[in-house]
Amino acid sequence: MDMERISRVGIRAAYRAGEILNDFFNRSFKVSKKGDIDLVTEADVASEQAVIATISDSFPDHAILAEESGGSGGAGPYEWIIDPLDGTTNFAHRLPLFAVSIACRLETQMIFGCVFNPVNNELFSAVRGQGAQLNGQPVCTSRVGTVAESLLVTGFPYTVRTIAPEAILSRFTRCLTAAQGVRRLGSAALDLCCVACGRFDGFWEE
Repeated sequence: MDMERISRVGIRAAYRAGEILNDFFNRSFKVSKKGDIDLVTEADVASEQAVIATISDSFPDHAILAEESGGSGGAGPYEWIIDPLDGTTNFAHRLPLFAVSIACRLETQMIFGCVFNPVNNELFSAVRGQGAQLNGQPVCTSRVGTVAESLLVTGFPYTVRTIAPEAILSRFTRCLTAAQGVRRLGSAALDLCCVACGRFDGFWEE
């Protein structure tokens, strides 16, 4: 298993997708709906196509599971999991908080992952057993020891209009009143990366 090559290809795919997202972000693009409040844009599709092409060129026998196009590729033990634009609603509203997220697993074990925020040019990456990095520098979670001192981040499900919101609001209220603060960025991938590098102290989502 050539982890260096897997990491290199995954990161190259993320950068290519990031270039596409930045290009679309600075011009007009088509927006459609997958659900009541679940959006998809031309940028999602173009980003995904670039990631798949980059990975398939290097690993034609690897399986791929992508958000917009579903499963493709080979049937071997390696599978790449792709979210070409996490934070699509932000993107559609010209809010510069979004990312491309790519992971690779060997059978049931995740072995590589990266999240690229093209607006801030921040690349979060991790290889199993080697820790996590931000733009090539090691990162670690915060050392805050209590919820009262913690800055938390959360998200809300796309089904929020069709389910009873009481449980979501109850948990949100408990966290809001217990923590130092609560934020909602609109990109779960960036939320988790911010926890990984210590910017946030915890994350939850219903």
